[in-house]
Order: sequence, then structure tokens, then C-alpha cells
Amino acid sequence: MLRLVDKLAEGIAILCFVVSSGFIFLNVLNRYLVLGLMRDWAKDYEGLRPAYFAVRDVLGGVVVTADEVPGLLLVWVAFLGAYLAMRREGHIAFDLVLDNLSDRWKRAAEGLNAALILGFLIMLFWQSIRMIRVSGATEIETAEIAQGWFMLILPLAALLLALAAMTRFLAPKEDET
Repeated sequence: MLRLVDKLAEGIAILCFVVSSGFIFLNVLNRYLVLGLMRDWAKDYEGLRPAYFAVRDVLGGVVVTADEVPGLLLVWVAFLGAYLAMRREGHIAFDLVLDNLSDRWKRAAEGLNAALILGFLIMLFWQSIRMIRVSGATEIETAEIAQGWFMLILPLAALLLALAAMTRFLAPKEDET
């Protein structure tokens, strides 16, 4: 079950990254080629003006969101990446102190760590739900997309990270197996 969740999180993160990169690419293409080079050519060669206006109108409608949407999608990538890193134990671990504790105290410290993480994630979940209820229906500035769709990653990430933290704490340790 968790492997399926991991694969789904990874797929959504990749999709968000690809869409974000595509928007950024179109924005750069529009800014430098269409509004730069093609505009200069259209000024000099009257025959290129219809092509310039057509390309500018097509790309202009798409890239109007190219600054805001990629940033919001990268938040999804960051939170899903944090979940995947926690599941794969890819976060930086400062375990020098733990290595010098007895097994009993080590387990107690790991339990305290998991409890603090879960406490924070419960607060994140609760406050993100409140935030979505208050301003989730408000549309982003550049498109008719409700902010709640982008904010949805916060409670989702809180749940996923809580799942990863509990799974990591409850998993049998190497010396226990």
C-alpha cells in the first residue's frame, strides 16, 4: 500500500515539475524570441507582422500565468519531495547523540522526535484546512484557478509526512530483527 502511495506521490511531483518547466520554457520563449527577436523583425519587415501578431497572441494567452503557476506547482514538488525523502530516509540525520545512547534511551528519543513531528504536522494540517476554507475559493491573479487547488498540498503533505513519520518510528530497527 505504501509503495503505491510513494509511486503516486512521485508521479504527481514529476508531473508538477514537468508542467512548471513547460510554463517557464514558454515564458522564456515568448519573452526573448517573440517579444524580442520577432518583434524586431516585424518592425523591419512588414510581411512578418501577421505571423508575429499570431504567435504573440497564442503565446501571450498561455504565458500570462507562466510566472505564478510554476511557483505554486513547485510548492507541490517540494512537499511531495519532503515526503519521499522521509520515506526513503533521505533527510539529513544528526544521530551522533543517538549512537551513544543505550537502546532504551535511543528508542525514547526517537519516540519524542516522532511525537514532536506529529504535533507539528497536526497543527499544519489544521491550520491549512482553516486557510483553505477562508481563502481557497479566491482565484489566483493570472488565471481563473482557485487558490485552494494549490493550497491543497499543505493538508495532503501533513497527512503524508505523518504517515511517513509513524511508519519510520514503528518500523523494526536493524538491531531488533
